[in-house]
Formats: sequence, C-alpha cells, structure tokens
Amino acid sequence: MGSEIKDPGIGTQFQQNTKRIINPDGTYNIIKKGSRKGFRDFFKYMLDISWLRFFLILFLSYILLNIFFTLLYILAGNAAIDGIRSDGAHPILQTFYFSVQTFTTVGYGSLSPVGVFAQSVATVEAFVGFLSFSLATGLAYGRFSKPNSKIIFSKFVLYSKYQDGYSIKVKLANERDNVLLEVTAKMILTLDKVTPNGEVTRSYYNLPLEIDKVELLPFTWTLVHKIDEESPFYGKKQEELRLMNPEFLVIIKGFDETFSQHVHSKQSFICDDMRWNKRFMKIFGPNEEGVVEFDINNINDIADDEI
Repeated sequence: MGSEIKDPGIGTQFQQNTKRIINPDGTYNIIKKGSRKGFRDFFKYMLDISWLRFFLILFLSYILLNIFFTLLYILAGNAAIDGIRSDGAHPILQTFYFSVQTFTTVGYGSLSPVGVFAQSVATVEAFVGFLSFSLATGLAYGRFSKPNSKIIFSKFVLYSKYQDGYSIKVKLANERDNVLLEVTAKMILTLDKVTPNGEVTRSYYNLPLEIDKVELLPFTWTLVHKIDEESPFYGKKQEELRLMNPEFLVIIKGFDETFSQHVHSKQSFICDDMRWNKRFMKIFGPNEEGVVEFDINNINDIADDEI
C-alpha cells in the first residue's frame, strides 16, 4: 500500500512549484541564509570537499602564511636575517626560504634571525607552523577515517511491466569491493497539488517495496514498487504524472564492515529521470570458471519491455 505520510521534514506548502529536493549528487537543494558560521563549519567543509581541492587549499595556505612572515622579516631590515648571500638568489627569495625553514622547523642552519624583532617573529612563526601542521594532520585523518558509502544509483527510474501489472524500479550497487551488511531501503514519493487559491501543497507517500532489506549487497539491487490499487500511480497516465511534479527520494542504510559503522546514502529522481516501458538489463553472471562477476559501469543499461 502506498500510504500517504506526514511531512518528513521538507515542508508541505509553497507559493509555487519547487525544484527537486535532493540534487543528483545527494546534497540537499536548499539555499540557507543567515546561518551561523564557525570553525566547525570550516572543519565540515574541509572534510566534504574533493581531495584535489583539499590539498590545493592546504598548499595555498602554506604559501600565503610564508609570504606573510617573509614580509615581516623584510620590515625588520636587511640585517634581520644572518647568512643571506649576495651571490645567491634574490634576498627576498632567500628570506622566503628562511621563513619556510622556520615554519616547518627544518632549520638547515645556513640562515638565522638577528635582533629581537626578527627572533620574535621566528618564535611566533614556529608556533603557527606547528599548529598548522597539527590541524592539517587532523583534517587528513578525519577525511580518511570518515565512514561514507560508495553506493551508486542508476540515472533512471523505470516504469516497467511487472508480474500482471506495472512497477517503479530503481537500480543501485555498491561501488566498493567490500560487502555491505543488513542493507535497508526506503522510497518516498512527493507529489504537488495546486489548491484553489494558487498555493502548491506537497504530499508525501511511502512507496512499499517488494524487498526492502537484504542481508548482503555484493552485486546490484533493483528496488521494485508494484503499482496496485493502493499505489499513488494507479490509473495515472504519463502526462498526468508530469503535472504532479513527482520526485522519488531513495534512502539507503547499511553496515560497513570495513569501518564497523552504519553508512547512509540518498538519491533523488524527478520526472525527467523517468523512462517508460523500459527494463534494466542484467549485468552480472558466472564466467567460464563459475565465478560471478558484473560490470558496474553497465548499471544504466536499459531495454524495451518485452511484450
């Protein structure tokens, strides 16, 4: 039974039709204004961004901090750094190298600060460098230790023939080599209804699945919602559904044996992602040696329904 449920926390009344609730990458399609920012928000940002952007931010911060301390040494005067050679690189560049040595606590010994001001700057820089590397190490460890799922979803949600009627199908798979245990799935449907005064009311339905839990997920899993008399899709044609602005919210939860923690994944499908009278192709089977193998790159392979 596709029973209507209360607002799961997204809202029910709007002035006009809204875009999808969840983006294709799993993030919420919400612009939050006036929220408070702080170190914890920056910490979360550094954990969520890509590795390339993470290392780029660390490297740029490292360069900018050293440029800042280099300027302080230059303000101390030409004699603030002992050991700068006239026949070497430009004095400013040598001062920058001294800043790098102090920041990283390498200290090759060829350069040293002279005077109270330069020595004070070096003292502060050594502390900032120690603190910066501690924070960078903590962020890197947090990224490595953060449990996250690598569940991928098909690009499409299919309206397919099933048994003596039709069904809604979504395909997913675990992209990692490990096996997720006790994996559960939930599918929620949102539909828009326009009230006589022009407001848009959003309704939510829990779409029951033929199988909503598997003990193991080594291969693919096709979620199937059978369309019966109790389903919100029963008796609806394609154009009728488009006007109702449907969105499917798929929520997956499983136990990751590698991290020994539960992981979650979510995905959203809108009407443009629907394919009618199609079916997913089978993408796994035994090879010549009898070992089951499948190509995860073919998760989006679909074909026309068999008549």
